[in-house]
Amino acid sequence: MASAPGARLAELIAGVRRLALVGLAKNTGKTETLATILAEHAAAGISVGVTSIGRDGEERDVIDARIAKPRVYLSEGSLVASAGELVSASGLAHERLEQTGVRTPLGEVVIVRLGEPGAIEVAGPSAAGDVLAVSEAMLALGAEQVLIDGAIDRRAASSPAVADALVVATGAVLARELDEVVAATAQAIDVIRLPLFEPARDRSDGSVVAVGRELVLRGEPAQVAALLRTHPQASTLRIEGALGEGFLEGLLAARRERAGRELEIVVADPTRAFLSRRGPRWYAKAGISLAVLDTIDLKAITVNPRRADVARLRFSRAARADLRGGRRRRAGD
Repeated sequence: MASAPGARLAELIAGVRRLALVGLAKNTGKTETLATILAEHAAAGISVGVTSIGRDGEERDVIDARIAKPRVYLSEGSLVASAGELVSASGLAHERLEQTGVRTPLGEVVIVRLGEPGAIEVAGPSAAGDVLAVSEAMLALGAEQVLIDGAIDRRAASSPAVADALVVATGAVLARELDEVVAATAQAIDVIRLPLFEPARDRSDGSVVAVGRELVLRGEPAQVAALLRTHPQASTLRIEGALGEGFLEGLLAARRERAGRELEIVVADPTRAFLSRRGPRWYAKAGISLAVLDTIDLKAITVNPRRADVARLRFSRAARADLRGGRRRRAGD
């Protein structure tokens, strides 16, 4: 449902057990969003657990050291799942609660409870299953909510198999023009909010065809066309693994042989759809709709109006309305 004007982030994500935070690019303010949530939870006395897919919370940007990164500042009693060496390097008093057995380039991930407030660098598991395991462990150890820090190139954080809900960070770094920032953000949100596949359509009359990973990832247009000729009644393609734009382009070419018959493409969840050049709306107009077997609840979009090389990006009322449009449409469904 649409949020009330001025609602705090903590209010928007209330009741979520495992929350993923994902940035659409580097320096969109994802870590600042995390810091805001942590501060609001600390003020409300909410116990949190924090982990990440990969490395977050470093003092300087790993790619560009000139860019200062907001630190992950946690209150006393917070739970953290991070590499043991980084926990020790923080200098914070802590109680080690669990050795997870999960290895990272920075060492084994351990779960600790902080004995004092302070900043810490977080480097958690890289595999979705391991992130889920350490998140569940922190919930069992008393965390009321686990915050999973991810990134656009670490999409497993936002998988519904890992997180219950999602917060997306976007910002001026995506493009130089406001309209381009809004368009890029809207396209990414369209992927996140792909509609749920309706099981009633899953019939045994030849209209639903499973497509293997090899063909989806490496198939040539001629092979894609051969698939449709072999299954002339196919109206729905169930994709195993990831869906890339190469396969979709092959389908567009092959549809011409079928007099433009519409197709529905189904993937496991939004993290399996890799679209960069064109969004779901474009493909829908071209006769190829996308759907998922499992969805994730998008709770909020945060915006960083600054980028390192340009002045502050000013968002008009119309632009802000465009960014909120998905939530409004959802409320009216």
